[in-house]
Amino acid sequence: MIKLQQIDYHYPHHPPLFEGVNLAIAKGSLFGLLGPNGAGKTTLISLMTGQLQPAAGEIEIDGQSYPTQRTSILQKLAHIPQEYAFYPQLSVLENLQFFASLYANQARNRAGLIEQALALTGLTEQRERLAKHFSGGLKRRLNLAIGLLNKPQLIFLDEPTVGIDPQSRHFILQSIRELNKAGSTIVYTSHYMEEIEQLCDQVAIMDHGRILVHGPLRQILKRDPQLIVELGPISDQNRYTQLGNALQAKGFNLSELTISGHPKDQTEVCELLQTLASLNLSVINLSYGKHTLEKLFFELTQTHLRD
Repeated sequence: MIKLQQIDYHYPHHPPLFEGVNLAIAKGSLFGLLGPNGAGKTTLISLMTGQLQPAAGEIEIDGQSYPTQRTSILQKLAHIPQEYAFYPQLSVLENLQFFASLYANQARNRAGLIEQALALTGLTEQRERLAKHFSGGLKRRLNLAIGLLNKPQLIFLDEPTVGIDPQSRHFILQSIRELNKAGSTIVYTSHYMEEIEQLCDQVAIMDHGRILVHGPLRQILKRDPQLIVELGPISDQNRYTQLGNALQAKGFNLSELTISGHPKDQTEVCELLQTLASLNLSVINLSYGKHTLEKLFFELTQTHLRD
C-alpha cells in the first residue's frame, strides 16, 4: 500500500532530517508509528500525505507516485490530525456537509456518507449540536467523522485519543478496529504504547529521522529477551568502577544504578548475579523475559519521551 524508497528530506537552513529512509506498509494493515517528540513522525506523515515533497527518493501509494499522481492519491486517503480540524461555531451536521462538499467525486452519495460517518463515530444523536459545546472526546469523534467522508482506503491518525476520557477513548479505538476490518489501511501514531500493542499488527519505531526497527509486532517483541537489574545505592566509587569494567567485558550496559543487556542464556544471568554478589552489591529489582513495546522503545531510543 505504501512504499518509501531512499527518502531524503531537510527543512530550509537545517541539517538533513531523513537520509535514505525506506519503509513499506502492507495493504490492510493497522500500522503503528512510534517515536519520541522530534523523531520525525509528523514530517514522515506529511511526506506520505503529499503535504511535503522529498528532496530525493520515491513515495508510492497503492501503486501510484507523488507528485505526478498526487490528485488521484489524495482521493484515496484521509489525514486526521491531532489538532481539531472543524468549525466550532457550526453544528456537527453543518461541519460534515461543508467538508463533504469538498469531495466532488462523492457528490452523488454525499448524504449517505454523512450518515455513515455519524453512525460509525456515534454522533447521530448529536448532529444538531454546535461543535464548540462538545467535550474533548466528542471533538475527537467529530475529527474522525470528517476524515471518513471520502471513504478513504488509507487513513492517517495522529494521536486520536490524546486528552480524552476513558469511555471516548474506548469508543474511538473500537471504531478504528472496525475501519480496519472493513478494509482500510491505517497508519496510527500515538504516545500511548499500550494502544499500539492492542491495535496494531505492524509497527515502526523511529528516532532522529531514522527507522530503528520495523516489522510485525509479534516478531519484533520476540527479539532477544532483555535483562534489567536495578541496584541499591553504591557509596564506594571503586566498586562502581569495578562493576562497570566487569559489565563491559560481559556485554552489559550500566546507566547509573541500572544494568541492562541481552544474555545468551540463563548461565550468563547467573554469572552476572555472582559478579554482583562478589562486589557485595544489593539488587532492588530484576526482570528477564520478552520485550514489551515500552521496554523496546526505551531501549532503542535510549530516552524518555521528549517535549
